[in-house]
Amino acid sequence: MAQYSGQERFPASFETVNDGSGRDAASVNVGLEALADRTLFLRNVGFRRVAFWYYDDQVRFRAWAFNSTTYSPNFTFPDDWVVTVPNTRVGDIITIDASGFFNADSTFGFWKVGATDNVTGGGTEVLTPGLMRLGGGAQMWATFTTLHTVAVAGTTRIRLLGRYEGSLNAGLAAAASGVLRAALFRTSGSSE
Repeated sequence: MAQYSGQERFPASFETVNDGSGRDAASVNVGLEALADRTLFLRNVGFRRVAFWYYDDQVRFRAWAFNSTTYSPNFTFPDDWVVTVPNTRVGDIITIDASGFFNADSTFGFWKVGATDNVTGGGTEVLTPGLMRLGGGAQMWATFTTLHTVAVAGTTRIRLLGRYEGSLNAGLAAAASGVLRAALFRTSGSSE
């Protein structure tokens, strides 16, 4: 017997043993190795992991204030509304959900999700598609969903960003409770 752990590939076709083939290891190894390769490949694609942040303290009220005219993280609790997704690979897809109670006592307030690939290696933050917009003192519970395709391997940081336009009166904030969730999907085989 020989140990074979497989290679990360998905062969389109492979030889199988015919009724007239001789019975030896060489006649069956090709097919078995191809199946082991496919098994390893399929094991490593699809859903990989979830990273999330949440705040749901029923005793202590918390507000995350944003005070910039460009998309920036909240300044009151900068470690909140942030998740990191380790071991991302180029081409991975991260689906992102952000839910919270939002207040825009400004002319207009906007929230988006920023993603930084290879955050520990000096990556650059990019804005993901979609946004939430409120204005004129509006308050609402909102959930928005977006996605990010990884461009640089490493650890990807996901965080909520906000900005305002016009005048900023009492503030631009997320308040009381919130959830930020990122789910990593691998589009090609990889063991990490």
